[in-house]
Amino acid sequence: MSSISDKFLALTRQLFPTGRAFRVGYGSTKEKILIALSKSESRYHADALKILNSILPDNDGFTVDDATLWEHRLGMITNPLVSLTDRKTAILRKMQHPGNILARQSAGYLEDQLQLAGFNVFVHENIPAQSIENIIILPYDLGEMGELEMGELEMGSALSYFPDLFSVYEMGELEMGELEMGGVQYNNLIANSINQEVDSSFQIGSSFRCTFVIGGAVFGSFADVSIQRKDEFRQLILKCKPVQTIGYLLINYT
Repeated sequence: MSSISDKFLALTRQLFPTGRAFRVGYGSTKEKILIALSKSESRYHADALKILNSILPDNDGFTVDDATLWEHRLGMITNPLVSLTDRKTAILRKMQHPGNILARQSAGYLEDQLQLAGFNVFVHENIPAQSIENIIILPYDLGEMGELEMGELEMGSALSYFPDLFSVYEMGELEMGELEMGGVQYNNLIANSINQEVDSSFQIGSSFRCTFVIGGAVFGSFADVSIQRKDEFRQLILKCKPVQTIGYLLINYT
């Protein structure tokens, strides 16, 4: 199979007139000049393709280095441990943002943006407004009043089933808010910070109308997100959600 350089050389030969004076003899000085020019043209062709491949993450020529450059340009989080496929998906979504969609504060819009970035999650409005303890779906195989009724998992409460997702505060730990006299707080919230620890003590108050839920397809179920993309996941939610809203994240980081 002929190379690009050979194709350029063949095309150049065809451009010469057919007269005797314009014949290009094999091994002649004229041919050597044409060969040198064809190599230069092939390098130009390769560079042009490389530029085109690096413009959009929609081809196999888009490299890890290209991804890193675009993440820097677009203000995205760079994590080399994330697969190139996921990084390309997230970059393409960012390039298309905000697009021509008008309803940019809806749950459906946030869900679309997360899924376009490669996150298999679903966004649910908290209707009717209720606390996270009443939202989380408990494992069916344990049951509410089953054999662990009086044990560690008592009364079928979400706090008992998922103790690692809740923080218990003693009197005075959060002085000016809802938990002034102690209480329980769900610690996987998204409010203002990429850092989960910062948002874990965010106090929602007694009204849950400003909250929404991100999790599985069924309201109250959990979804999986790669631990390598956790910060990227939270950053994208913060950039898309209405500022005044707080999200309950029913997410298993794997």
